[in-house]
Amino acid sequence: MKKGFLAGFLLSLAVVLLPTFYYMDARSSSGRQGKTEIPATPPDLFGGNPKGDPFPSASHAPDPSLAPIPSSPAPPASSPGPDAGPSVSPSAEKEEPASEIVMLKKPLPVPAIPPSPPARPEGGIRTRVYDPDRIYTLRTAVSHVTLVDLPEDAKEVYMGDSKLFLAEVFGKRVKIKPITYNPDARTNMIIYTLNKRLTFRIVMVPPGKEDDLVTFLSPREETVVNLNPLKTEIQKSLEVKESKKRAVDRLRSMKEAGPTDPLPIEGRGNRIRLRLLGFTRMREDSRTFGLFEVSNNSRTPFRVERIRLRGYRRSILWEGQKQWTENADWETTFDREIPPGKSRRFLLPVTRIPSFGGRTGLEIEMNGQTQAGPEIIRGDAGGEGH
Repeated sequence: MKKGFLAGFLLSLAVVLLPTFYYMDARSSSGRQGKTEIPATPPDLFGGNPKGDPFPSASHAPDPSLAPIPSSPAPPASSPGPDAGPSVSPSAEKEEPASEIVMLKKPLPVPAIPPSPPARPEGGIRTRVYDPDRIYTLRTAVSHVTLVDLPEDAKEVYMGDSKLFLAEVFGKRVKIKPITYNPDARTNMIIYTLNKRLTFRIVMVPPGKEDDLVTFLSPREETVVNLNPLKTEIQKSLEVKESKKRAVDRLRSMKEAGPTDPLPIEGRGNRIRLRLLGFTRMREDSRTFGLFEVSNNSRTPFRVERIRLRGYRRSILWEGQKQWTENADWETTFDREIPPGKSRRFLLPVTRIPSFGGRTGLEIEMNGQTQAGPEIIRGDAGGEGH
């Protein structure tokens, strides 16, 4: 009885202490060799315990084959066996984990990859900016029509070969259509508008690659005036002529209507009479004119060369002496011939209407030519003729 109890006690003690000794031996072995990895849990020395029984029965004896096996050198890489698996290099076995891990405060920027632009179809609808020095290519296909929209109405269309392609004009739109089945057919076309010229090269392409609509736009800085210098010059010339005509008609009407501020002064010569009818004002530009009338009562023509208007003040000390007023002297040259027995009116531009009355007065003067020679005619507000 005592012997059986002692044997059971020793067996239980061996079962408890044997895994501890094995674990301590494995730790010391790994410290000496530095190569053998120790599992986190001790191995099952009793052939497995699937139910996790902490007190295995005495029939499970320890298996001596599970003792740790000393490491042996690996075979050389140059002579692997025929049934050996994939070889492992010695450097991979000796590789040790990194001793330091470097942490970055901010991640390195990753350059963004721009998205690729979407592919544009070769045919379909296109927009072009007008360039007079460029030849544009129009792609047409059998049983298809191509339209060209222009910034101005098309005036003339010239087709290189009208037996291959048909062109029709509808204001600013030109329709082009092939009338041949030849896939190699090609020709040129020139379109003239009022201020533009467009040159095209027309080719045949397979159906699906043709141009449906091509729209042409004028550049932003382009104007109609800049496109046609001759038209610009003609327009400017017409404007100048129209302006001159309006000015002539206005002056003629002013002469015929008479002065708005009458002030009669008369001077007489050899059957020639000069009269200042007064002053007339223009409402459009606030200009003032002196209106003169010259009558030729002689039998020969009289040519007017100059008319002068002067303002003066009579002297207090010397009777009859005139002191000419500053900035009150206006004159204009003419080259007008007055036939015998006729009268003509002349406008003399002045800056202001001079004062008249009291000791102030006006003097008029005219230079002309007769058959006998030059003649000077004067007159003033006092009625003294010369």
